[in-house]
Amino acid sequence: MNIQSFVDKRKEMGLSQKELSKGVCTQATLSKFENNGKIPSMKILIQLCNRLGIALDEIIGINGNGSKKLVKMMNTAEFNLIISDYQNSWKILNSIELDSLKDDKQATMQYYYLQGYLNVLDDGDLLEAVFDFNQIIAVLDPKGETIFTFLAFVGLGMVYAQQSDDDKSEYYFSKVFNDIYGMPIDDVTKIWRYINIIFYCAIYYSNRREFETANALLRYGVKVCEDNHVTYYIARIYQQLAVNECELNGHSDLVLNLLNKAEVFSEFNHNDNELKKIRKLIEDCK
Repeated sequence: MNIQSFVDKRKEMGLSQKELSKGVCTQATLSKFENNGKIPSMKILIQLCNRLGIALDEIIGINGNGSKKLVKMMNTAEFNLIISDYQNSWKILNSIELDSLKDDKQATMQYYYLQGYLNVLDDGDLLEAVFDFNQIIAVLDPKGETIFTFLAFVGLGMVYAQQSDDDKSEYYFSKVFNDIYGMPIDDVTKIWRYINIIFYCAIYYSNRREFETANALLRYGVKVCEDNHVTYYIARIYQQLAVNECELNGHSDLVLNLLNKAEVFSEFNHNDNELKKIRKLIEDCK
């Protein structure tokens, strides 16, 4: 609801609240709408808009449509994040004014989550990443009711892992690990985010050489991908399973088989960045 546009138009026409509301509603009704966001009946709102010569869509639809467009852009940035195309993710995110999302809490959390992950994964500003994730945890979702809180926990875990702070990184990853198998998945974007959480938890435990935990998460990630027909993460999952197997038992046919699977999915998804890494690992394995 773009109330400010309504107010600006009234003032532009030189009308007081009393003048605009006369014969339509009480001045108090109009004041509550303009100052407190209390929406009057649709009949009253239409009459007020008609007096100002503006379409109802301009008041109801501007923020929603703008927000939807920006969310669509951020979904593209999120997909680029999945395939490690950080440059294009940054390009999209830098083109979005955070202020333009202020009326959409979900979109604002998506923005902070993406910016935080890009800072962590693309050698950005870790202090900025901590700020981004804390905006989600402390301000936007203090009760931890959305998947963005879990994404923020993972992000903070990655920040502290990069700083070799084992206590803090374990604290955040364990908060996620305890609930990871019970998180609901009810749309495609949440599946991406859910697999994101599984994958980066697995990377964390792989780096700590806790391969039993890491591989259990990776195999669960494969199952989630298969059950929901999502292929974009599966190449990276198979690649990490291969790396873990190689660390445990050295080069083997199993390692090569896992890498071959990763290569097939990378080719299928045209993920050139990942394909280069996988083919180098295959070459090293022969």
